[in-house]
Amino acid sequence: MSLHDSFVRFLLNSWIGRALNLIMVAINRLVPKRDNQILFESIPDFSDNPSQLYSYIKSLGTDYRMIWVVDSIRDDLDAPQYLRNTPSEFWQFLRSRYIVSSHGYHLMIRAGNQVYLNLWHGMPLKAMGYTEREPSILLPGVCDENYYLIATSTIMRNALAACFNQDARRIHITGQPRNDKLLTEGRTMDDSRTIILYTPTYRDTGRDESIFSMPDYSEEKFQDFLREHDAVFLMKLHPLDSGIRQRSGGNIRALDPSEDLYDILQGVDVLVTDYSSVYFDFLLLDRPVIFAVPDLEEYRRVRGFVLEPFEFWAPGPRVETFSDFLEELERCLEDDDYYRRERRIVNSLVNQHQDGESSRRVYELVWGD
Repeated sequence: MSLHDSFVRFLLNSWIGRALNLIMVAINRLVPKRDNQILFESIPDFSDNPSQLYSYIKSLGTDYRMIWVVDSIRDDLDAPQYLRNTPSEFWQFLRSRYIVSSHGYHLMIRAGNQVYLNLWHGMPLKAMGYTEREPSILLPGVCDENYYLIATSTIMRNALAACFNQDARRIHITGQPRNDKLLTEGRTMDDSRTIILYTPTYRDTGRDESIFSMPDYSEEKFQDFLREHDAVFLMKLHPLDSGIRQRSGGNIRALDPSEDLYDILQGVDVLVTDYSSVYFDFLLLDRPVIFAVPDLEEYRRVRGFVLEPFEFWAPGPRVETFSDFLEELERCLEDDDYYRRERRIVNSLVNQHQDGESSRRVYELVWGD
């Protein structure tokens, strides 16, 4: 469990924590705010929706002072940076009029005179928050006029409202800023080979497993397949999930956890995932998706989905064995129309905006310029 999650549990579950939370919020309200200061934070640092919105605002040449809360300082970024969980970072939070977050940091101690923009880090497929069977943390719903949560469609707005116990009127259909990269930039990978990307969802199990967790998996057969098709297989794990063995070699390569997925996603030819909602974004490119789900029924029973039936919302072949995976992967590489109709139906339901203007919509929503 992260330090942030432990702190939130303390604030929620003990009378001392709740009293401390009230005190911190009261202090926060009393501290004068810098009206032009925007605090950004994301996991990993400088990534996802906050990073893209930051770049958009910077391109406008405004006089906003934009700062970052980070886990490690980067010398190549021209922006004030403050290490997470330090006194200087906390002071900058207290002084910021605007908070932009991908994971809800600082939300528990945010004061009502701070504008909080919750960009989150993806639209929900699997159950989370109030829709989980056994939720670990249930944040109180935030419904004041200075709180914003974004969605990509009406269906996703309703799903988020259920997950966050949120007034749907505070959820705005803008699209996700990170998807602007997919719709406005050309192929971002300097590699002429076919690119296959594997992005499994986060599993809080500390697992140490082989790729896909399929009993008939053979790395030798996979390497042969990749060489035969002049393809490279990239693995991008969730930033919090380090349990799977990240083995690089031959035509298999593990990406650095700190690398921004949306810097490479435009160059991917086939996406392989299990239950990660990144495929909702990838549908904007109308390219094949394969779902490697050997544990589908167990996952449905233990975690569950906010969108059901999974079989409808997963517009691509669903495989449980490695042999089936290779067969379906070959078909995806050879037939551009394979599952195209299903992809376009789901894409129309989850991505209302497909114009590369989500950053602009979010900016105008909050700052009104």
